Amino acid sequence: MDSRENIDLGQKFQQEYERLEKEIKKPNILIAGATGAGKSSIINMVFGEEVAQTGTGKPVTQTIQVYESEHSSVRIFDSKGYELGDSADKEFFNTVIALAKESNNPENSIHMIWYCIAESGSRVTDYDLSALQTFHQAGLPVAVLFTKADISNDETALAMKAMLPEWAQKSLFEVSTKSSKYNHIEELVEWSIEQLPISLRDAFIKTQKINLKEKWKKAHGIIAQHVGTSFAVGFVPIPMSDAPLLVTNELSLLARVLFYYDLGSIKQSLTTMGASSILGPLLTSAGRSLAASIFKALPGVGTFVGGLISGAVGASITYALGEAASTISYGISKAQLNGDNIKVQNLMKNFGPLVVEKAEDFLKRKKKSSEDYTFEEADSDDIKTRDNHD
Repeated sequence: MDSRENIDLGQKFQQEYERLEKEIKKPNILIAGATGAGKSSIINMVFGEEVAQTGTGKPVTQTIQVYESEHSSVRIFDSKGYELGDSADKEFFNTVIALAKESNNPENSIHMIWYCIAESGSRVTDYDLSALQTFHQAGLPVAVLFTKADISNDETALAMKAMLPEWAQKSLFEVSTKSSKYNHIEELVEWSIEQLPISLRDAFIKTQKINLKEKWKKAHGIIAQHVGTSFAVGFVPIPMSDAPLLVTNELSLLARVLFYYDLGSIKQSLTTMGASSILGPLLTSAGRSLAASIFKALPGVGTFVGGLISGAVGASITYALGEAASTISYGISKAQLNGDNIKVQNLMKNFGPLVVEKAEDFLKRKKKSSEDYTFEEADSDDIKTRDNHD
């Protein structure tokens, strides 16, 4: 593959990734609660520090500021910490409700509230109860977050829970940024996805960094879609020189998988002159070697006829490449979550060769459909890499 073809592939990939960024619809999440309740820590934990720290904050009202960064697919509405007895309480409640109903300006329409109460404070105030009830009666999805659970105890948590109305107890999550013992942050993410309108769920899944199973499930569904596309083609050309196999479908698949794992940094490397080390092996030599592997691994699928293969074989190649890209992406996200920066760098550096290697492994193990590969397998797959991947 020459440099001109590299640039062309990189541009096509860039175009597909940018299309996804432009078309995705962003949800708006209001973070409310007292000063010192740990709101910023929760935002950083779920969405990453860049949302709150490098995101551009602009006032929506006197009491609410919105944060969003260029590459974040959620908007965070941050309310100023209230002070007990503040005469502006009612005005704040009315403002939130008005924003939630602001259908003419969807960018300012609040879709969900995360209400933070510090468990270390050992109490739920009358203000908290009033706010929760007001939002609930307005029909807003409200999650109650008992924050700083690591410096509290079970008795305190139970006593505070008993102070809440029954509906709030069902959407209560103990969270901590320092301990996993009482951390129900993954459950909060799952609850949030269920509460959001379907059109807004994808953006939330992409941007949240804490629940990797949701990312894997989304990628798994994307792979199934592209496998169906490959099968529907019926007959597809075997790459005979450097011509990419199913290049449009594969580029779209790769872009979407990386997009929902929120791996924009890999995207940057795929759109530079260095694309030959990633897109080249992934979409050209990989196509030839994987096609050959299929005929060895799946006897009876047919023979080469005039340089064509059946849709079933093309679908198997698409599945193997897609699942491999998802597996390596999952490994990168998991290493990021664990703070293993060396592994992150190695996996990203060797992304292309590792995907090809993993795709061939899928075929050797006769993994050829989404039912054959479970999340538990992906989660336990310890991807090995080295500084210089041959």
